[in-house]
Amino acid sequence: MAKDRKSFIKKIFLESELEEEYTRDLNLAFTVALLIFIGAFLFGKGCKLENYSPKKKSETVIEQIELQTEFEEPPPPPPKPKVSLPEEIEEVESEAEQDTIDIAETTEFSEEDLPAPPTDTLVREVFEVDEPPEPVVNVQPEYPDIARQAGLEGKVLVEAVIDENGNVVDARIKYSSNEIFNEAALAAMRKMKFKPAKQKGIPVKVRIIQPFIFKLRR
Repeated sequence: MAKDRKSFIKKIFLESELEEEYTRDLNLAFTVALLIFIGAFLFGKGCKLENYSPKKKSETVIEQIELQTEFEEPPPPPPKPKVSLPEEIEEVESEAEQDTIDIAETTEFSEEDLPAPPTDTLVREVFEVDEPPEPVVNVQPEYPDIARQAGLEGKVLVEAVIDENGNVVDARIKYSSNEIFNEAALAAMRKMKFKPAKQKGIPVKVRIIQPFIFKLRR
């Protein structure tokens, strides 16, 4: 135990000596450096700043160059047009007359000689045209006497084709509640007159269904 205490005390003593020597050496080095700096400042040569001057002087030589402008000669003016003499004018007119072609007189045509325009044979449905036909002359069918006496009533639907002039060109029975009314309905349909249907402003044929109702008055 005593041995350890002595080694500990010895260690502390050595560390204190090292600290003292380090401080002493540091102060000595700083003093020497300071003395060297002061001596160099007192006994050293001063520095002078001088402007830089090149060894060789450059000379600038300016040469005078004479500029010669070349001008191109303008092109010669176009030749003046020649004035034709009266003789030449007459010759030109005579050549123009020779080039003319005699056209024969047109032949007169009458409207009767012209062919009739082709008719449109296509029969359209009512929903396919822009303007459907409208009845101009509406004809009521005659009530059959037999049906009147028997007290019969009925309804007939007639399918008809209206041409470009508004005439009925075809008529047939589409539906009939009693055949006794068929002839009267067809006869009335053929006597009717229509304003023709139009497609894009052009009259066309169209198929319609016209109803006829037979009802007794009471």
